[in-house]
Amino acid sequence: MVREPTDREAMAKEYDAIHNRLFLLQILVLGLLLAVYQFSGASAALANGLAWRFGENMWWATNAVYTLVSVFGFAAFMSPFGFYGDYVLEQHYGLSNETVGDWLFDFFKSLVIDLVIATILFSVIYAFLRWFPELWWLSASAFYILFAVVLSTIAPVVIMPLFHKFVPLEEGDLSIAVNRMMREAGIEVVGVFKWGLEGKTTTANAAFAGFGKTKRIVLGDTLLSGYSQEEILAILAHEVGHYKNRDSLRLMLTGSLLATAGFYIAHYCLLALTGFFDIPHIYDIGAAPVFIFCLFVFSLVSMPIANLHSRRREFAADAYAVATMGSPDALVSAFEKLADQNLSNKEPARWVELLLHSHPSMARRIERARQN
Repeated sequence: MVREPTDREAMAKEYDAIHNRLFLLQILVLGLLLAVYQFSGASAALANGLAWRFGENMWWATNAVYTLVSVFGFAAFMSPFGFYGDYVLEQHYGLSNETVGDWLFDFFKSLVIDLVIATILFSVIYAFLRWFPELWWLSASAFYILFAVVLSTIAPVVIMPLFHKFVPLEEGDLSIAVNRMMREAGIEVVGVFKWGLEGKTTTANAAFAGFGKTKRIVLGDTLLSGYSQEEILAILAHEVGHYKNRDSLRLMLTGSLLATAGFYIAHYCLLALTGFFDIPHIYDIGAAPVFIFCLFVFSLVSMPIANLHSRRREFAADAYAVATMGSPDALVSAFEKLADQNLSNKEPARWVELLLHSHPSMARRIERARQN
């Protein structure tokens, strides 16, 4: 007999379906915006106007200002999707504790961060396009990988505190158990921190954050307040499994290979399409929509490959957690609670999982955990 889904499970499926449709719509709108920006001549007009203003010798200023203006413009066009997906839907399904003002403040902080990151990336990449027109893609790949490592390192001390409060976990049985687990696993961390989520969301989460000397454990206060110590330790053991299996390095290697392939393919797309659009040089920032579109399409095509690798690493980390805890019970119990609390669709359509999900479905993770 097929079990009827609970109201909460039915709601999770509905919530997931809406997000999938919203994701597809955003892809279509973003592609259309890039096309309009390029074909209308607006991109070339902005680039030429800035080049006239700053002069040929200050091309770096032209590139930086062009990036700032363009990213801000695209963010303005796409912001209704963000507001609907990150605020309206979260409020409707009881997952958000934010006010509109809170959401707007976080949105503008995110926008400033995006502007800074995009300006650095495009300024450097377009410098490589100018200096090394044949091999820029190799230099760009190396810089992109290094930049990602730097961001991962500074995120818990510079970026994450802009959105959430982090305080050291209080001394007690849990902190003793966590530190014991770290010692037994041979992991050195800066500390264990309580992650202030409940002011903004009802969802629960935990993670290793940082890289090298900034590496730390963060446990959401929504997790600490609603889960048993064994369940919290099982979730943490999963994160330890990622560390012991060197998943950060594995995923970084996969991401590096895909990034290099993406820039390599973008190189030949730029050579072909700049000729089609009668753009004299591939380093002309006016062709940025073409460049972004090439990378955008490649990221969509390669997403299932990256997600496949990620899902396998999640299964491996789950297996480590079961072995560490000596039983799947605590991990399974935690998964059941997380699926309910975070409104996760436990059994999405298989094709959706294969194409879009970096984590296996909760149903498959629970089944696999019980088999370990």
